[in-house]
Amino acid sequence: MIPASGLRLRLLAGFCLLGAIGAVVAGAFALQAGRHLGADYSALAGDIVRAQEDTAELRLELDGLIDHAHHAWHMDRITSLVERIPERIRTIREGLARSEINAADYAPMLAELTQAEGLYRRLASTLDTLAPSVGDDVRHLNRLGHELEGSLAWAYSRLLQEVHQAAADQQRLMRWLSLAVILLVILVLLVAAALMLALVRIHRQWLSLRELSVTDELTQLANRRQLWEVAQRYLELNQRDGGELSLLLIDLDHFKRINDRYGHPAGDAVLQAVAAEFTRVARESDLVARLGGEEFAVLMPNTGTEGGRRLGERLREATADLTLPGEAREHRLTISLGLATTLAGREALAQLYSRADRCLYRAKQNGRNRLEINAQA
Repeated sequence: MIPASGLRLRLLAGFCLLGAIGAVVAGAFALQAGRHLGADYSALAGDIVRAQEDTAELRLELDGLIDHAHHAWHMDRITSLVERIPERIRTIREGLARSEINAADYAPMLAELTQAEGLYRRLASTLDTLAPSVGDDVRHLNRLGHELEGSLAWAYSRLLQEVHQAAADQQRLMRWLSLAVILLVILVLLVAAALMLALVRIHRQWLSLRELSVTDELTQLANRRQLWEVAQRYLELNQRDGGELSLLLIDLDHFKRINDRYGHPAGDAVLQAVAAEFTRVARESDLVARLGGEEFAVLMPNTGTEGGRRLGERLREATADLTLPGEAREHRLTISLGLATTLAGREALAQLYSRADRCLYRAKQNGRNRLEINAQA
C-alpha cells in the first residue's frame, strides 16, 4: 500500500517528466519545422538569385560586345551565359512546383519565362551564325540579348518577391502553429496536473476509508479486521521461517457495572483510558486491538509463551493500578486474560483464536483478574 506522501512524490516526478517531454516536443517541432520550411524557400530564392546574377552579367557582356565586337572572350562569356538559361528556368519551375505557393500567383511570371525561352532559342541561333565582323549582326545580337535579359529580369524579380512573401507567410503560420503546440502542451500538462491532484485526493480518501475500516473509532486501536489480517500474514511467515506467534485475549471484568452506574459516556472514557494504557505497556512490535465492547486483544509476533505471559502480567498489573477518568475514578478495574501460542504456523488462525478464547473463559471461571495459558500448538 503506497502512502499518500509516496504517491505525491511519484506523481510529481511523473508530471515533471511529462513537462520535460512536452517542452522537448514543442521545441523540436518549432525548430525542425522552421528549418524545413526555411530551407525549402531559401533554396528556391537562391536559384532565382543566381539566375538574376546571370542575367545581370549577360547585360554587361552584351554592352561590352558593342565596344569589343572582335573580342572572342566576350563571345565565349555570352555563349556560356545563354546556355545556362534553360537549366536555370527548369530548376526554378521545379522549385515552384514543390513549394506551397499558389500556382495562380506565379502564373504570369511562368508565362514570361516561357516567352523568354522563345527569345533564348532565337538568340542561340543568332550566336551560331554570328559574323563578329559584321556590325549589323552584332547589333541584332545585342538587341535580342537585351530583350531576353529584360524579360528574364522582370520574371525573376517578381518571382523573388512572391517567394519572400510566401516565406514570410509561412513564418507567421509557423509562429502560430508553434504557439498552438505550446498551448496544447500546456493544456495537456494542466489536464495531467488536474488528474494527478484528483488521484492524490482519491488515494487520500481511500487511505482514510481504509484506516476507518481497520481502526476502532472510539479507541483508535486496530479493530478485529486488522487484527485478523495481520495475524494471518504472520502465520504465513511463520510457516516459512519457523517463528512463534502469541495471542492475548483480554476482557474487562464487570465492565457492565461501570456503564450501569456511571453511564455509557463514562464507560467510553474508561475504554479509551484502558486502550491508551495497553498501548503504553505493549511493545512496539505488538498489535493492540479492540474486538468490540470491553474485549481487547494483543498480537505478539516472534513471541513464545513466556514472553506472552510476562506481557500479560504487566498488562494485568497496569490495569489494576490505573486511575480511571471522571466519575469512575473510584472504581478499581481488573482484567482477565487468555494466552495461546503457535509455533511455525502449524495451525490456522481460527484455531489459535479458539484456544486463546478458551483460556480467557477459564480465567473468568477461576475468579477473574488472572491470566490463563494454553501453549499447546
